[in-house]
Amino acid sequence: MDGEVWHLVEAKRDDGAPTIFRIRELEPRRELSRIFVVEMPYPITELSRLPNATAYRRLAQFEEQWLGPACSALGYELVGVKIEEGSFFLYMYGEGDPTDLISRLAPFDVALGFYDDADPDWGEYSTLRDLLEQAKALPPEARELAPALTGRQRAATIAAPSKARPKAKAAAKPKAKAAAKKKAAAKPAAKKKPAAKPARKKKRR
Repeated sequence: MDGEVWHLVEAKRDDGAPTIFRIRELEPRRELSRIFVVEMPYPITELSRLPNATAYRRLAQFEEQWLGPACSALGYELVGVKIEEGSFFLYMYGEGDPTDLISRLAPFDVALGFYDDADPDWGEYSTLRDLLEQAKALPPEARELAPALTGRQRAATIAAPSKARPKAKAAAKPKAKAAAKKKAAAKPAAKKKPAAKPARKKKRR
């Protein structure tokens, strides 16, 4: 994570539920033509339906002790995290069959969900970056503090704009939810990815 630039973006869906994005700044690596997403559920204990401190600590443990080493060993790039409605979604790009990556991560928690799809143009990452650029364009007084994750993983904390939407069409929940989700086994198969697009943001006062 050293030298990486990350940002936090706070948004709201049409129903008013908050969504937090952590977005990395990097140049797309087109040779990594598949997007891979890990869904890690967390218990909802707050009125906001966002994670509590215990859930954030568990996310940090998963990233630092499991996901980071696996990505380094297999050549994956972690590019973003979405947090909403009881789940962390971790977005990364790689190449080839994700079975090896899944087998390294699945033992962390049988509730983990895995999704992958072809994305040679890095379209999902472009959606995240569009959201980030819209948020950066806000005046400083319009920016709201998003819940802190790990301080060393972020360079700025910014709020999402009120009306602008990313270009890619996607749902706030994973598309693969239409099918029954299988619990992770030692070598489960990956499903299709969830999409990155947030729903409508709250209006700036």
